[in-house]
Amino acid sequence: MINWSMGQVVEVARVGAEIYSVWISERKISRKVKPGQFIGVKVPERDDLLLRRPFSVADVKGGKMRIVFRVVGAGTAKLAHSKKGDRWDIIGPLGKPAPLVQNKSVVVCGGGVGAAPLFYLTRVLKEKNRVVAVLGARRAAELVMVSEFRQLGVKVYLTTEDGSKGIRGLVTEALEPVIKVMEKPVVYACGPEGMLKALCPLSRKAKVWAFFEERMGCGTGVCYGCALPKKDGGYLRLCQDGPVVSLDEVVL
Repeated sequence: MINWSMGQVVEVARVGAEIYSVWISERKISRKVKPGQFIGVKVPERDDLLLRRPFSVADVKGGKMRIVFRVVGAGTAKLAHSKKGDRWDIIGPLGKPAPLVQNKSVVVCGGGVGAAPLFYLTRVLKEKNRVVAVLGARRAAELVMVSEFRQLGVKVYLTTEDGSKGIRGLVTEALEPVIKVMEKPVVYACGPEGMLKALCPLSRKAKVWAFFEERMGCGTGVCYGCALPKKDGGYLRLCQDGPVVSLDEVVL
């Protein structure tokens, strides 16, 4: 069931290059939202921006939700300049929760701000699995939540394309040697579509759950604005059937 609520902004912090973390006090949705699900936020005081902005939930704690996002346009710029005490019009939880595994070797692979939704998932998965994190970005200033992943007690591998932090190269390249020594690893990945596309060959050898972060229209499965073709024909709606989908089931 989708809930509507007015959440109160309790903390705004810049955590990277044009990347912001916002904690929202909101009890109705935060009690129900699971790793992998997202919320839809109406941009305040901007009636010209009709569509709600979809944000995966990065963490939940004591009646509060956290989102971490990059400023990519007028809507996210407005939200990034929110102040403590501002109230946001929110609907959620939206989408399906990420499938959870038990007693597995798990790798979470985050590209840029895609690391954020994997944090909530990691906090849940580490209780019953062996979890390592491979986090990458174009440069050090775009790596997010690294210290927080480490505080969870998981091994963290870092990579940047310009070599300013960790291993120089793509996060998908850093992932290969990590999973090579694992038995039947399960991968959860979130990042730009190019990164997810690069993981398609891996999905033939290991289970890869991909978090898609797409622009969405209604967010409730009505408009098909986020439809993705399936290998066996037809389409799935990321807002309704995802946003976490098995990579071997879709065409990129």
